[in-house]
Amino acid sequence: MFDRLTFEDAPYIAQAPQRADVALFVGFVRRRAAALPSALNRWLSNFLNERGIDSSTVESLYDIPVPVDSWNVFDRLFAWEQRPLDEADPFTGRPARFCHSYIGAAVRSFFAQGGRKCYVVRVGDPWVMTASYQDRLVQMDKLIPGFSSGMQSMTPFDAATWHGVGWLFGLQDASFLCLPDLPDMVRTEREAIDVKRELPPTPEYFVECSDIEIPLPDNAAKSFLAPRCDDDGYRDWARALRMLGLLVARYQREVQIVAALPIPAKDTAANLLDYLTRPNGGSLAYGFDDSGTGIASAFVQLAYPWLRTPGSERLPEALESPDAVLTGLLARNALTQGTFSSAAKLHLADVYEVFPKLRRDEIWGRPKAWLEDRALVERVSLFGSTPARLALLSDVTTSRDESWRPANVNRLMSLLVRTARRLGEESAFEPSGEALWKTLRERMRGLLNELFAIGALRGKSAADAFEVRCDRTTMTQNDIDNGRTICQIAFDPAVPIERINVVLMMNQGGQLSLFAATTAVGQGAG
Repeated sequence: MFDRLTFEDAPYIAQAPQRADVALFVGFVRRRAAALPSALNRWLSNFLNERGIDSSTVESLYDIPVPVDSWNVFDRLFAWEQRPLDEADPFTGRPARFCHSYIGAAVRSFFAQGGRKCYVVRVGDPWVMTASYQDRLVQMDKLIPGFSSGMQSMTPFDAATWHGVGWLFGLQDASFLCLPDLPDMVRTEREAIDVKRELPPTPEYFVECSDIEIPLPDNAAKSFLAPRCDDDGYRDWARALRMLGLLVARYQREVQIVAALPIPAKDTAANLLDYLTRPNGGSLAYGFDDSGTGIASAFVQLAYPWLRTPGSERLPEALESPDAVLTGLLARNALTQGTFSSAAKLHLADVYEVFPKLRRDEIWGRPKAWLEDRALVERVSLFGSTPARLALLSDVTTSRDESWRPANVNRLMSLLVRTARRLGEESAFEPSGEALWKTLRERMRGLLNELFAIGALRGKSAADAFEVRCDRTTMTQNDIDNGRTICQIAFDPAVPIERINVVLMMNQGGQLSLFAATTAVGQGAG
């Protein structure tokens, strides 16, 4: 017979480098006034101590990666609903008003769409909604150290330099990086509302004063606009993404940056695609090395339009940025179909509206820009309506290279890079020679055979789909003498069908027949 009931904190999920569904969220949110669960305290202390980082301030959860495997865990740790709209008014006694934080809505949507695990790095408390552009921009260094100087100082070899997004270096299982506060940091200043109004003349008379106080609006956030960007805002937004892209391209190639495309401010961009691909300053017209604001890369995936969900009701304009919704879909896709599959047309769990609503010509129309003939849906991962429901219309990166535009191709490459990195770590102290080369070939062929069997690679046979070489033809004698082992892999990824165009012909008798059918392949839009 039981004489007592005891509770224990469940152990936290250990890092699993082979996973391809884990996200890292970096942003601004308050710490809730509650003690840390003992299991989390132990996990964080061990995680930091193993990397030579002081763990004495772990209770604040400031600038450290917190593993979160459910919305309830996040809610227990962070006061996501306490983002200040304005300051308290000492003259009238009106208290400060609050709304929800963007990172709170992001984490909620990540789990709502099917995500199972993420890390959250809290880099500070959220600023007041009325903060100026400069006051917001100075916070960028907390997200991306070195942003203000243009020179990032983080290195994967020194844990003391890991701050903000730099924690990617210590999270071997993180596959996606999201900054939900980024559009709000670079938004335009709030426009002053003209409240002057000529009142019609009325006769004066006295009435008894009412004792009833007029209540403040229950949801004041709806009176604020969601973030809009002008030229300056888009420039700083692109600069931030470019710095992240360079960091990932150099050190963390298995990570995908998923970012929200800000809504253009009034009179900023009559045609969003033309604006983003214009010859002078268009962020999608240039790669990282071509321009200080170029973000055309397989490592960057943009999401648009913005979304309304049950969790966005207490955000400005009741809109949340779409990056976390897309990340949750990609995580669900990795768990259910495989990360190498396109996530296009996946069902959206609780999204009920998109804003702004894009016309067909805005989605599929070709831009006027130089050297650019791709529609918005082929450069940006768009949400929109299908005949059945709201869905993800395209799963694409911003790359200008046709081979890397389908986002699932880059995720497949990330999977191979992650596996190769793990094999390299396991073989770091093995003597370089025929035995090691054979082991590496067999391990990589085994993985590629599995990918071929489940449809990630195309070809009539495995020999058609991939090739693995690791022998004296891939290395020079100098490489061998210096302990370098080079394994070359060539593969043919399965590319999703973009769309099928069917042309029907009606004859004089009213009978329909197929006149022509063409299939567009390779853009991941369907």
